[in-house]
Amino acid sequence: MTDAQAEGYRGNHYEPVTLPLNNNGQFTVTLEKFRFTRGEDILVAVSLQGPQVMGRSLQATLERAESRDSVTRSTLEQAGEAGYYQGSLSTDEDPGEYRLIVEATIDGKPVRHASSLTIEPYLGDFEGVEDVYVSNNNLVIPVGFSPETPGFYALSAQLYNGPQPVAQLLAEKRLDGTSDTMLLRAHGTVLANTSVHGTFQLRNLQIRQLPAQPGDRTHYAFGPDDGYAFTPPDLDDLHDTPAANPESEQRAALLKQIADKF
Repeated sequence: MTDAQAEGYRGNHYEPVTLPLNNNGQFTVTLEKFRFTRGEDILVAVSLQGPQVMGRSLQATLERAESRDSVTRSTLEQAGEAGYYQGSLSTDEDPGEYRLIVEATIDGKPVRHASSLTIEPYLGDFEGVEDVYVSNNNLVIPVGFSPETPGFYALSAQLYNGPQPVAQLLAEKRLDGTSDTMLLRAHGTVLANTSVHGTFQLRNLQIRQLPAQPGDRTHYAFGPDDGYAFTPPDLDDLHDTPAANPESEQRAALLKQIADKF
C-alpha cells in the first residue's frame, strides 16, 4: 500500500469546500470530519479572503438534507485575525444526512455556503487489540468492539509497519454481545520477509453497522484518532505464497473436465 492509497482510505475525512468570490476572493468552510456521532459538537472554521467588506459574525444553520428544515443555528464569531471565524453546533438530532449552511454578509449582500455531513447513532465502544498471532499464513489481529445493539458489522483498518502503510484490512461478523471480537488478517504475501520497524499500528479504524433489511441506512463509527500500537509476533513463518481459492480451483477443474469431453 502506498501513502497515497492510505490517504484515500481515510474513512472520516472532510475536504474543505471553497466558494469563489468576486475579485479573486474565497469563502472556505472547514470541518474536523464528515461523520459525527449524535451528541458531538460540530466545530466549524471559516476563512473569508479577499478585498470585500465582511460582517463581524456569520450565521451557521444545520438543516435536513432532504426536507431543508432547519434544526439548529449558531453564530460564528471572529477568531483572532480578520477574515477568520469559528463556532460550533450540536448534533443532538436524528441520524441522517444534513447540510451545514454558513451565511456571510459580503459587501452588504448575503452569501450562502453549503456543506454536507452526516449524523450517526452511537454504535458502541472499541476495546483495543487483543493478543496477535500467526495462523494459516496470516497475521491475525483480534480487535474488540462492544456493540450497542446486535447486528452484522464490517470493520476496516490500515496496518502500518512503523511509518509505512502495509495493507487495508477488512472483516465482517455478526456481533451479539457474546462474541465481540473481530479478526483482521494480513496475509503473508504482504508481510513475508518484513523487517519490523519498532511496533505495528492499526490506524483509521472504521466500523459499519450493516442494514438489517433493504432500505435501512448503513451506520458508521470510528476508532481512536491515534489507533492502536502492538508488537507483532515472530513473522518468520509467513511466506509470499498467494492464498488458494477453493471455489476457483473447483470451477477450473470442472471446466477442464468439460473441455476434455470435446
